[in-house]
Amino acid sequence: MTALFVINRQSARVKKKGSRLLTLAKNSQVKILETDSPLNFKPSFADAIKSGVSHIFIEGGDGTVQTVLTEYFRRLPEGIIPAKFTIVSGGTTNQIAGNIGAKKQTEDHLKKLIKGDGTIHTVPLLDIRVDKSDPHFGLLFSSGAVPMATQYYTDNIRGSGLTGPAAVFATLSAALGRQKEQDKKMLEPSPVKLIVSSARDETRLDEDHLGTLITTLPGFYFGIDPFWAKGQAPIRMTYVRGDQTKLLRLIMSVALKRFEKLDSMEGIESWRADYINLKYKGPLVLDGEPLPTAQNTIEIRASQPVTFVA
Repeated sequence: MTALFVINRQSARVKKKGSRLLTLAKNSQVKILETDSPLNFKPSFADAIKSGVSHIFIEGGDGTVQTVLTEYFRRLPEGIIPAKFTIVSGGTTNQIAGNIGAKKQTEDHLKKLIKGDGTIHTVPLLDIRVDKSDPHFGLLFSSGAVPMATQYYTDNIRGSGLTGPAAVFATLSAALGRQKEQDKKMLEPSPVKLIVSSARDETRLDEDHLGTLITTLPGFYFGIDPFWAKGQAPIRMTYVRGDQTKLLRLIMSVALKRFEKLDSMEGIESWRADYINLKYKGPLVLDGEPLPTAQNTIEIRASQPVTFVA
């Protein structure tokens, strides 16, 4: 088994405490790719996987994971079995690692994972095409208010010393208009035309929306999972209509895991889908990182199943 370690030296945990993988690599025969910016590592990554790798370890935050997955699956020839992946949390936000990443990150456990011994998660990725561009691959997508809140976090919270739940709640406080007046623009509705398709049915909407959350992950932040639709389709989606006025109640219901209350809220919908089409002009976020701003159409499908070893 040929393993590749991809380490983002600038991710929050790695920068502060050092790389777990780099320590482990001293006693293992693995390829190592260190980068100060995942956005600039493409040529080195292409060279590293050219001769074939069967297991890719990623140490960084959600944005690092999304970048590596996107670059890998854009290059994967059709019909080739993809590598396995292991996620080692190292960033400010580690939603992916918290769900399907290595729960134990000791040297002994990581050595076992190199041998392929560990908990197996088989999860498809979101395959996202923005205005017919090259695909982006990731696990948690959002439109509307969530990307605006993400930008607020990037501009005002990141680097402030707040992390984890404290950072999230500071951003939510701003979104609810409890800080600066201009922060309320995060909650302005935006027009969307939406098609949500599964083998069972199809939903079409043409209205204003506050935002969407779309994922293939089996869980969500801090054990919260605001996706209650049933079915076998791989994509889970929750949608907030533009005239949804009980936002504080919505957030509290999510925080308290009262999903039956979400289900009964007018203007909140959840679906299982095989295919989603959004005609929308506005900001988008995939795994905490902005995608190119949509000018017209976003198409979302599920990829082939991908194996994560934890």
